[in-house]
Amino acid sequence: MKRFVNGVEAEIPDDSEASVERLPDRLAVRGPDGMHTALAVRSGDSVLVSYRGRQFTVERSAPRARAQWAAHSGEIHAPMPGLIVDVLTKTGKKVRRGDKLVVLEAMKTQQAFVAPFDGRVVSVGVEKGAQIVEGELLVVVEPEGGD
Repeated sequence: MKRFVNGVEAEIPDDSEASVERLPDRLAVRGPDGMHTALAVRSGDSVLVSYRGRQFTVERSAPRARAQWAAHSGEIHAPMPGLIVDVLTKTGKKVRRGDKLVVLEAMKTQQAFVAPFDGRVVSVGVEKGAQIVEGELLVVVEPEGGD
């Protein structure tokens, strides 16, 4: 099945080694490396997925150019409203891909947002205890070597 994931066309195999089970407030994804949970929220024609600290936008048809740019820009936006329960970075800090930056609590679940690549934090738009809205800019990471 073909879909667009973060603006890039991807083939999602039907015979994947992973299985997905719907729980009352999240998804349970079981694969070769164990079981992990994910959040998925429908937003218009897209599904916003937060899985293992990374965020994905899944669409059936080609996304707008702006959405594709944002997916690779280092901007991390809130996929849903919630409460910021921890801020683990600050402006100017060097980060490695996968480093936890911010933790959001939404729908009784805590979700960590991680650095999408090696780089430097250029902006932190939230603080611990803040109530945020869907789409709010949380953190901006600039790729290593960027100016």
